[in-house]
Amino acid sequence: MIRKTGHSPVGVDRWMISWADLLTLLFASMVVLYASSARNRFKPPPPVPVVQAPPATPTPKVNELQAPFEQLLQSLAPELDAKELLVSLTSQGIVISLKDGAYFTSGSDDLEKSAIESIGKIAEVIRELPNPVRLEGHSDSLPIHTRRFHDNWSLSAARSIAVLTLLETRFEVPASRLTIAGYADNQPVSENESAEGRARNRRVDIVILGKTG
Repeated sequence: MIRKTGHSPVGVDRWMISWADLLTLLFASMVVLYASSARNRFKPPPPVPVVQAPPATPTPKVNELQAPFEQLLQSLAPELDAKELLVSLTSQGIVISLKDGAYFTSGSDDLEKSAIESIGKIAEVIRELPNPVRLEGHSDSLPIHTRRFHDNWSLSAARSIAVLTLLETRFEVPASRLTIAGYADNQPVSENESAEGRARNRRVDIVILGKTG
């Protein structure tokens, strides 16, 4: 008679242990592979390079004309103090505004003798530069009609021609660098309702243009 002892024979269930180990290894391998592929899928994008804009610089016109502008302020200091003219640095270039009361006989294109010295100072600076120069005549809004000038157009143009002639013949500025313009009362710098405003509008502007102006 065979007796049942309650213990399984040795080796009957050992295959189940090996199978469980194999399943554990397979599961662990799958976890590692998934983690690796997930890390590759969700890889953060490379950082975007930051491009810094170059610092702003003054326009070439201002750079090239800064030194002659300061030279004019120094040499024309007496005329500036006497309020006979104005000197400014603009987007066009250097603008020297000659007031008609100090530089011209009233209603005429005749230059005052006292104006020649200060125009000579301006000519010294112009000769040192290659820049073109535009001479602009301006008037106030009061109509003029004389034997010589029928309107403000002819007066403003004649005054710019008078300055051009002086620069060319007396101060040897090449005529090829000079141009003229007559604007009459179309480009006022002040209102025309008062005597002071009209006086500011009557002027000849010597404009030393930027090289690309």
